[in-house]
Amino acid sequence: MSNKSITRHDARYEEMFSVEKEVAHAGGTLIDDLYPKLATMRRAGAIHRGDLEETLTRKPNGQFVFGRPHYTTLTFDTGSKALMDNTTYSSEHYQEMAGVMMSIGHTILTMVGQEHGRYRSAIQPVMTREQAMGWWTEKWITPFVVQLVDDIAAQDAKATDLSLALCARLPMHTVTAAYGLTSEEALDFRDSLLTSMSPQLSTEQRKAAVAKVRGVLLAAVAERRRERRDDLISRLIDSPFKDEAGNASSLSDDDILSFSRLLLLAGGGTTFRQMGILLFALLSNRDQLEDLRADRSLMQGAIEESLRWECTDPLFHRLATKDSVLGGVDIPKGSIIDVCLGAGNRDPERWENPDQYDLRRPEKRHLGFAAGPHTCLGRFVASAEMTTAVNALLDRFPNLRLDDRAPQPARIIGALQARGVNHLRVRFD
Repeated sequence: MSNKSITRHDARYEEMFSVEKEVAHAGGTLIDDLYPKLATMRRAGAIHRGDLEETLTRKPNGQFVFGRPHYTTLTFDTGSKALMDNTTYSSEHYQEMAGVMMSIGHTILTMVGQEHGRYRSAIQPVMTREQAMGWWTEKWITPFVVQLVDDIAAQDAKATDLSLALCARLPMHTVTAAYGLTSEEALDFRDSLLTSMSPQLSTEQRKAAVAKVRGVLLAAVAERRRERRDDLISRLIDSPFKDEAGNASSLSDDDILSFSRLLLLAGGGTTFRQMGILLFALLSNRDQLEDLRADRSLMQGAIEESLRWECTDPLFHRLATKDSVLGGVDIPKGSIIDVCLGAGNRDPERWENPDQYDLRRPEKRHLGFAAGPHTCLGRFVASAEMTTAVNALLDRFPNLRLDDRAPQPARIIGALQARGVNHLRVRFD
């Protein structure tokens, strides 16, 4: 699998894997000091009557305008209930986001009830913990990590930006390789995928990018229908599936396209940011980094704590399908629930010292991977990528540390839909 394309310098990495630029391209607003503001709001009640983004930024809610009243969850219990009860608080409203849905299609993101269950069951078998630690790790993750860490170790300056050298590359190349795309094709494909979704670009630009993504994926699907490979498209083609009547069927080309666009987008994006957050948390708490170096059984706790402490997408939306009561507040039918995962994950009623990162924190369910029927599909693959990458760094670099010579300190920035580190400059001499 060794090739130079995965480690080659390309300015597009800095463009596509910059949190600041990602937020700008999505039409969002950078929000500093997110958690103190959420804590202040939480003290006023479990539910905030209003649009969270407008409340925090005093600006209209850009891409996510639904023309409906908003109610924001601020505790673990209210956020968990809104996510678990996908009948009362539905994800179907994402269909109103025409710009985004034009490029992705009707997917498990927008589906509810039996339809969601039928389609999710078609992809779930290849996204299990066993598949992530086996098929995904052996076939793609480990070989890519070896290449990337070897390249980092060869740096003459004994310093690098892990955000660009590792975090940006591993998830994107892993998920595109799983779809049968080569490492040479990966950046071009992701460029088109992101262009297809950017509300800042013209309709013509987005439509052209949609067509390009569709063309690449349809060609791959047609090729796999002629001859199977050991990749994700082939597995989707052969996946057991049932139609609305419960009869044995199979996924159509359009079904596979929708799955693919969603998984390629999320697989190359959210994991990049969460891996950076995890490494930043460990490097900022050197005692915990050394504890992990000495005892790798702490790895899963380190990953889960990073998701609780700072998840990459701290805000999800749901549509109230009927009148209800949430957190003691009457919620009218048709309202939008701004489910604030970030606020719920730092609820002091559930966690002691919630603003502190602690990899030894007693295990409790958090909202970092969401919850309920729409729990993150790729969570085990993401965990496998982070586990393999962090283990390799700990094994290879005994003196890994944040670079105190960097022109800017590393910090977590972003909007309510995309948060991550601004950079992750480290030294390992």
